[in-house]
Amino acid sequence: MENKMLLSISEAAAALGISRPSIYRLLHTEDFPVVHLGGRVLIPTKQLEDWIDAQVRNVKGGEANA
Repeated sequence: MENKMLLSISEAAAALGISRPSIYRLLHTEDFPVVHLGGRVLIPTKQLEDWIDAQVRNVKGGEANA
């Protein structure tokens, strides 16, 4: 990801290769990182990367138990 600390909804969607509606669905999940700043909804890049790593670990752990 870029060297930006915060991504807009569009930037996060593009970085993840998903649609804007998909990002908005993720925003409503409990563990997805989001910052509300001055009326804007932004996604912190470091926490997004950590969230992705956690998702990968969860998938690998689930496959190991299957």
